[in-house]
Amino acid sequence: MSPTLAPEQLRDLADARKRSKPIRSAITVAKFDGITVALFGGLTFLSVAFGSIWGLILGAGMCTIAYIELQGAQRLRRLDVTAPKTLALNQVCLGLLLLSYAIYSIFTAGASIDATLKEAGPDVTNMFGNDIKSLTQLITFLVYGTLAAVAIFGQGGTALYYLSRRKYIEAYLAQTPPWIIQAQQAGMPM
Repeated sequence: MSPTLAPEQLRDLADARKRSKPIRSAITVAKFDGITVALFGGLTFLSVAFGSIWGLILGAGMCTIAYIELQGAQRLRRLDVTAPKTLALNQVCLGLLLLSYAIYSIFTAGASIDATLKEAGPDVTNMFGNDIKSLTQLITFLVYGTLAAVAIFGQGGTALYYLSRRKYIEAYLAQTPPWIIQAQQAGMPM
């Protein structure tokens, strides 16, 4: 026979569920971000087959960040008040990694374009010359400039979002009956 909850306990659970919404949202964001970064990190490792050292660095960094993100989601679920700071720092690290890669790619693209045009021969260079080089540089700048913007604003915004969740965890812990907190920390869903 399962224990029956009193009406007051049921109200406490309903109130706790309402208060936990910002925490549950942060858990969902962290899980989604962790899985997404893990997928892109794994795909990035594939570029190692083409001899890319950046692929190895970026893939390893992204997989590490994904692991920390998923662990952070679990810590949020256990109502760990230090989890938002860890998740925010993790986003800053991801942003720095992506920004570094974008800057490196923008500055090394010119040499790569010149080498490709040289390989193509003088006929191609004479036919397209500066037009193809300018177009390729523009596309490269747009692609990696967009990545840099995502690194700054996307990861920066997510870091600020995580930092803002600490107050919700603290309020939840202060306003929720201990028996509910203990049950949730033991694995009961929020």
